[in-house]
Amino acid sequence: MKEHKDKEMMTETRRDFIKKSALLCAWASLPSGFITPVKAAQPSYKTRDPKNALVLYYSQTGLTARYGRLTACTLKAKGLLVDYVDMQTFHKDRLGQYDLIIVGSPVFYYDIPSNVRDWLGTIPKITGTPVAAFVSFGGPEGNQRNAVCRSLGLLAAAGGVPAALGMFRSIPAYPTPAWDSDNQRSAEHLPDSATYDAVRLFSCQILERIAAGESIPFEMQPAVREYLRYLPLIWFNKKAISKHTVDAGKCISCGTCVKKCPVAAIRPEKQFVDRDKCLACFGCLNNCPADAVVMDYAGKRLYGFLQYLKRRKITILEPPEFQGCSFDPKTV
Repeated sequence: MKEHKDKEMMTETRRDFIKKSALLCAWASLPSGFITPVKAAQPSYKTRDPKNALVLYYSQTGLTARYGRLTACTLKAKGLLVDYVDMQTFHKDRLGQYDLIIVGSPVFYYDIPSNVRDWLGTIPKITGTPVAAFVSFGGPEGNQRNAVCRSLGLLAAAGGVPAALGMFRSIPAYPTPAWDSDNQRSAEHLPDSATYDAVRLFSCQILERIAAGESIPFEMQPAVREYLRYLPLIWFNKKAISKHTVDAGKCISCGTCVKKCPVAAIRPEKQFVDRDKCLACFGCLNNCPADAVVMDYAGKRLYGFLQYLKRRKITILEPPEFQGCSFDPKTV
């Protein structure tokens, strides 16, 4: 019995580990005034009547992609020509061809993912282009406000003029051994019709503000979660992952894990994961349709988001617009 209790104490969840680490060093190691406001650009849109729009998204489990697609469908219904594209397949030198650019990302480790930050941080100048950003997040205290401001700030730094920001809560897709936290249970119905209404409103407000020549103010806000993102959270998780490989007997060679890995760290045909390159984003685990990605965390086997939905018999609601709204899937 004592051995069992000792093992249970060692198998803390990732969030418990992060919280304890934060209590030890977050406030002690960071200056109190490090969060600075980001001023909105002056309303100097290159056009107040956009004809074409680009909706870029990075999505780990399809939730951000849904919000991006609904945004694109809403703009399309307003008469715009719209490209809806996975950020990982888009050529940055084409950004200047659009009258409006919208970027969507999940919140992960209390921030936009590092690959999204790096991508947005190296885009060419888009001076005067109306821009907007949104995030999907799985919990009420995920630092989502600061995360979306980070995206919008990077777009503004390249000369974009901020027109709107959106924050849309979803069912959490962060894998834990049992997927049974209070936060998980409380959001299993999301996204719901109210969530999609918020996405539609966000999309319409973008056009309304552009037509009126109005940009939005946005600023980072003091928050404990903002301090947490300065901790080596990815390193903590990677240290706790004792096994990360591919089960050759289950793998169906579909290539999903390769497509979902933002840093090309997984090679399923060799049952190999490059642990140095891995961002601990759990995209391979969460998206494998055959449950073939093997990951042990602090002594417990994890299973991914698709398996969680299947085991709990959860079906994610789709907006009715998806029935009659489609986009060219080709790489742009």
